[in-house]
Amino acid sequence: MSKTPKYDAKIKEILDVLEPGERDCELTNEKWEMTNEEISWYKKFNVPPSRRSPETRLKILSCFFTNFQWWWHKHPETDKPVLSGYNPNSGIKAIPDKEWFDNDYSSFGREYDSAKSFIEQLRKLELDVPFNASRNIEEPENSICLTSLGDVNSYFVMACSMKNGFFSIDAFRCEDSMLVAYGHHVTGSYDILHSERLHDCRTVRHSRDCVQSSFLFDCRRCENCFGATNKRNKKFLFFNEQLTENEWRERVAQIDLSKRSVFEEYSQRFQELVKDSVWPENFNEKAEGSTGEYLTNVTDVKNSYFGLNSGPNVYCCTHTIDNSEDVAFSSSCIGSSRCYNSCIMKGSNIKFSYNMIQCQDMEYSMNCFNCEFCFGCIGLQRKKFHIFNKEYSEEEYWQRVDELKCAMLERGEYGEFFPANFSGSYFYEAGAPAFFGCGEKEAKQLGVDEYDPNANGASGFAEFDPETGKTVEQIPDALDDFGAEEWAGKPVFDPDKNRQFAFLKPEIEWYHKKRIAPPNKHFITRLLDIQKEMNTAVFEDASCSKCDSAIRIGKNFTYPDRKVYCRECYLKYLETNG
Repeated sequence: MSKTPKYDAKIKEILDVLEPGERDCELTNEKWEMTNEEISWYKKFNVPPSRRSPETRLKILSCFFTNFQWWWHKHPETDKPVLSGYNPNSGIKAIPDKEWFDNDYSSFGREYDSAKSFIEQLRKLELDVPFNASRNIEEPENSICLTSLGDVNSYFVMACSMKNGFFSIDAFRCEDSMLVAYGHHVTGSYDILHSERLHDCRTVRHSRDCVQSSFLFDCRRCENCFGATNKRNKKFLFFNEQLTENEWRERVAQIDLSKRSVFEEYSQRFQELVKDSVWPENFNEKAEGSTGEYLTNVTDVKNSYFGLNSGPNVYCCTHTIDNSEDVAFSSSCIGSSRCYNSCIMKGSNIKFSYNMIQCQDMEYSMNCFNCEFCFGCIGLQRKKFHIFNKEYSEEEYWQRVDELKCAMLERGEYGEFFPANFSGSYFYEAGAPAFFGCGEKEAKQLGVDEYDPNANGASGFAEFDPETGKTVEQIPDALDDFGAEEWAGKPVFDPDKNRQFAFLKPEIEWYHKKRIAPPNKHFITRLLDIQKEMNTAVFEDASCSKCDSAIRIGKNFTYPDRKVYCRECYLKYLETNG
């Protein structure tokens, strides 16, 4: 028996007459073809068709991705500094996780007016209720992290399960590594992008099962290689030149990567090599019945980006991991099921919501933990049958939800995710630029709030004092001239970032242990620079550079004119050249 009979009757009238065909996105004017498959998802979740293109929907969700940003808040009551991925100039309040979990934010419960804009009323609630600053999903240990999946002794890591690591994002089961972006089972390695099962490697892109190697692109099971692309089961390659073991060791011994000038020289040489290499149409691996990019060990994942151990029935999503299934138009699903147009979830039966952890049957809610059957709620824990953070009986809850959804449907509010300006993340460092290449044009289209991200002490340091502080130009080129006593904890100004940072003592010790050159950029810039080399979630039609057959690829803004082969031609190429 229906819990919301009035709404169900109204939505049935809409869905019964819905036909496929060309549509215009209300925000970008982009045209897209609404297919029968897309319509089947609306019917499955009993929601109205979106007025926004699938790509626009994912862009808005990615505005809520913190990506790799770190900001300082002042505690709303004590003024003590609080580190968070939310920018304080967004209007979001942030307090330490432990304090947040000790509070009950149902005290912010309020009545709503169904005759007025639901979205405007919810925005007021969002700005009143503080958010937990770190948003950790699993308890970290001795770590500086956000959205932790169980980090240990790791510093400035985001959405990771990392041990003894630094400056990484979406690094799963990684250890003793730095600057890992979207990798898993990586140990003792540095500067890694979309790679897995690596050990003791430097500057690796889109590779697997490699050890003791540097500057690899699209390699598998390679060992003791320095500069290699599209290779399989190789040893002792030097920029794709086959050497004997003695020749290789002698040549590599002459290269001192502990000097930044040398490291940058070979990094540039490597980028030129990658530019001229053959790229596969995608980097999917064990992706049965699936389409998209960066899909690994998935089944029936369609038109999606970055999936790991997910499926079946995932449609038009990004970042679905750990057995997520029956999910559509969503982002960052962790072991979730039956979720629609939501972002950051670990639960089931969730619609139009953000950061739902161990929740089920939630709609239009934010930042809730262990809740069920809530609508329009923010910051609740272990609650049930709440609307705008206020509790109701089960019978009254469903009656009110039915009326509220009908009113929202009539105003055109029901059926779309939160506006982009609800996000606490600074847009230009959030997921939209990283995964979709968004800039000022898209910020205006999506309705993003523009502000100075460093205002109100958000960057953490006082105004730079050249008498007591240092600049990136002063950082030594050679590691042997770079010591913890002189540099650890000292403010360093990066003019390109217009922001200061400080080297950590364990970070400096790690450079010396691994013989890595001291970097001369803010650590946020270092990680964001790595992301610029990956394929994005902007899919476009292309032709195989070998046989001219039609393929669909993820756009790459660093390598826009790369040579891409279809799967069949690529495998033949590897047989001869790999």
